[in-house]
Amino acid sequence: MKHYLEQLVDDIHKATLQVTPPHPLWLDSGADPDDEVELEDMLYAEKFIYGDEKPISDITGIDAAALPPPEKLTGEQQAMLSVELEKLLQFFHFHLDFPETYPAHKRYPFIRDIWTESFVPISFGEDHIEFCDYDEENCPFPGYCSTCKEIAEQMKYDEECAKGKDINFDIDLNNLLPTPEEVEKWAKENGIESKEESDLDDIFGPSEDYDPASDFVGGFFNDDGTPFDPDTVPVPGLCIICKKYMVGNPEENFLCLMNRNDQRNDPDFQCGSFNKI
Repeated sequence: MKHYLEQLVDDIHKATLQVTPPHPLWLDSGADPDDEVELEDMLYAEKFIYGDEKPISDITGIDAAALPPPEKLTGEQQAMLSVELEKLLQFFHFHLDFPETYPAHKRYPFIRDIWTESFVPISFGEDHIEFCDYDEENCPFPGYCSTCKEIAEQMKYDEECAKGKDINFDIDLNNLLPTPEEVEKWAKENGIESKEESDLDDIFGPSEDYDPASDFVGGFFNDDGTPFDPDTVPVPGLCIICKKYMVGNPEENFLCLMNRNDQRNDPDFQCGSFNKI
């Protein structure tokens, strides 16, 4: 078995030498994989619209039959193979969602099981493979994961919020709007300061009397133009366990808020930007 495993690991390393050209969709669109927004849009299109599923064995070049049954391996051998196989999957943009503290030797049976399953190969980004159905009674990682408990607590919290209890989300709305300094910087970068004062006078009257914010109506609005109070938007449990929840990025926080508001009446909250803690 030792010699066989050495050969298998060597084959796994050679599999990373495969050069798979990007999907023609990337070339046709001219999208930039380093642009986070374009990457997310293209990943969705490649995965759900133009992609064709293939077995993991075909994508990686490692046949499922080459992976020994767990019962024929020691714990150390299973740990070694799971590490090598996870690295291989990451090379092909697949990331396995195990709890951080889940032991490597316990991961091998899960990895071996997905080797016969089919997924859409992607050219860039990350495709996360989950093993959890969020059913606490049938948790695949007992003792290592508390996600279901956290979601249940958040759902209870949401229910209390819906009943009208005064719950403070501690959201600073001022951070969601640009500061005067940021507005001024943007104006200079876009050449607005180069406008002749006389041109502005023709439109607005004397510049010293014109307040650019006088016609601005602040607040948050739905797609149909009706305003809404951001404090009344429920925070789904999925957001609480997301790395992007309430980060120090006003633009990110604003996008998350609008996404939650758009789905506030939907039974199942979904987010393409979800990144589990």
